[in-house]
Amino acid sequence: MSRAPELPRVLRGVLICLGPVLVGLYVAATTFGGGTFRPWHPVMVDLEVYRSAGRVLLRGGDFYALPGSLQFLYPPFAAVLAVPLALLPAWLAQVGWTVAGVLALLAVLHRFGMHGWALSLLGTGCVWFVEPVVETLAFGQLGIFLVALVVLDLVPGPRVLRLGRDGGRLLPEGSLTALAAAVKLTPAIFVVYLLAVRRTRAFVAAVLTGLAVTLVSAVVAPAASLGFWSRLAHGDTGLGHSIIYYTNQSAMADVVRVFGLGSAAAAGGLLLCAVVAVVGVWAAVRWHRAGDVMMAVNLCGVASLLASPVSWLHHFVWVVPLALSLARRAPGLPRLPGWFTALGWLFVGWVVASPFRRLPNGADVELTWSWGQNLLASTTLLLGVALLVAALLVRFTLPQHRHPARDEQGDVALVDRRQP
Repeated sequence: MSRAPELPRVLRGVLICLGPVLVGLYVAATTFGGGTFRPWHPVMVDLEVYRSAGRVLLRGGDFYALPGSLQFLYPPFAAVLAVPLALLPAWLAQVGWTVAGVLALLAVLHRFGMHGWALSLLGTGCVWFVEPVVETLAFGQLGIFLVALVVLDLVPGPRVLRLGRDGGRLLPEGSLTALAAAVKLTPAIFVVYLLAVRRTRAFVAAVLTGLAVTLVSAVVAPAASLGFWSRLAHGDTGLGHSIIYYTNQSAMADVVRVFGLGSAAAAGGLLLCAVVAVVGVWAAVRWHRAGDVMMAVNLCGVASLLASPVSWLHHFVWVVPLALSLARRAPGLPRLPGWFTALGWLFVGWVVASPFRRLPNGADVELTWSWGQNLLASTTLLLGVALLVAALLVRFTLPQHRHPARDEQGDVALVDRRQP
């Protein structure tokens, strides 16, 4: 069979990606710290932290004690992955990281049904307007990659590349989610989700993959690994007072900003985080069993943000796939109630606009906020929890006509329960 159409297809793909990539490079270079696009001089502070951790690991040092005020706070596996970044020239690492981030975002949009020039335009709009995406690119952060790993692992839909002998998965379901959790602990909530929806194979694959990469990291950096997991077991995240910083939009941050940094407030914050996580996973399970895996994964993503002790604004990349779940319904799924859709869009719009960025901040001034300022800063949590609770109510009140089943490629397919 002739493969002549392959070249035009590749060129079309390049043209579709070109606009979002160019805008992404401009945003990454000019958004933060007075960086410039021409000449190329971005200020990607977080990417430089990753590169510093990789360099220290290569020298056999402690990458949890970097020089300067910004420290490496991720699990040891993230430092192992940062080694290639440390070996590249700074400009190449910056350009490559940004391009890869934009392409990962486009892959997420494609998985949720976007394609062609609509994909290009929507991707460009996300890179230019959606504040969490903008900040992720500007800081050289990894939030887009974490969302992409989970979405491409758990959400059924069109594939950019057809891998494996059957054109399906190259790695077992659950593996990419485990890699995301090994890089940053927050995505571990999806491993719980897999267990709760009885995706046993995916759950086992996630656990085994996570253990494997964690053990490899311990072999590569034994002292640093022991120190990280020991500190974490004692509740030390290494963040200190920065947990109250105004762009931390988690449940924990809202509690300690109101009640202070004492042990009682911390315990109350952790309890609230646990409740939010349970509600989020519960809602995700209900939507999964109803056949809407896309919404289920997004609800779990929202819960992971609110339940994590630290969720900076740039972590909220999950609003992008959530918006697509609200706007585009897969064939066979019932329409969402109007009030639920409106609540979802209100949450998405609030995060994109992020009015709380105008609050006074820095030097622990957040502890002196008025009740009105604290209410403004807590609106993200209030809207997010309202969305999760509403998702539960919707699934308990609407009839469940369909349920998820596996298709021939190992993805989730929708199958009518009335079929024999």
